[in-house]
Amino acid sequence: MQNEEIDDSPTLDPPGSIAVIGAGPLGIEAALYGRFMGYDVTVFEAVAVANSHRNHDEEPLPMLPDRSLSPLAVSALQAQQPELVPALPMTYGQWIENGLEMLLQTDLLRDRLRCPAKVTRIETVAVEADEPDEDTSDVPPDFRLTLSTPYGGDETFDAESVIVVTGIADAIELGFALPADYFFAIGKAMAGEPLSETTFLTGLKEIVATYASLAGRSTLDLYRPRRG
Repeated sequence: MQNEEIDDSPTLDPPGSIAVIGAGPLGIEAALYGRFMGYDVTVFEAVAVANSHRNHDEEPLPMLPDRSLSPLAVSALQAQQPELVPALPMTYGQWIENGLEMLLQTDLLRDRLRCPAKVTRIETVAVEADEPDEDTSDVPPDFRLTLSTPYGGDETFDAESVIVVTGIADAIELGFALPADYFFAIGKAMAGEPLSETTFLTGLKEIVATYASLAGRSTLDLYRPRRG
């Protein structure tokens, strides 16, 4: 067995908290990957699940059906209904309804979506000590998300790491300079581009790299098939 390469980037141990911004296909896949690793993940979506793909319901997916979901997504769906053989999606509508939305109802992601909840600003805040004599000077700051909801007023949500999966990270006001530890933006390959097998797989690779960085294990890849 080859020795696993150790990454010296800042790490976050499970069950650390992660905010995933965007409930598109890659946002849901990113949240699911984090849950498989044991992180406490919350997904924030401003409009609707896979909103940018909802005007193509009857159109065929521009990629092979068996490549429209990650191996972890397929496993999660099969675990939810082991007696059924899930049908592979052929259209956008089937992909959204029977794939992405069903993933949000699996044990790993149920009740972890906040929608509608638009993230308008992200800033860093110092971590408060649990005990009066606890020294938190070496603890990295948390991220504080400001959320705009249709129910009136703003809310805030704190997380130890943030993954922006909207493809337009600059649309959110940031109270800190980039790059920043524990802050990631993935899915840029899909921004402004039509969905394709290439852009989707590129996004999955970015998800792998993001969590490998958080785990401090550069070769970590939960999508890689295991040897029997």
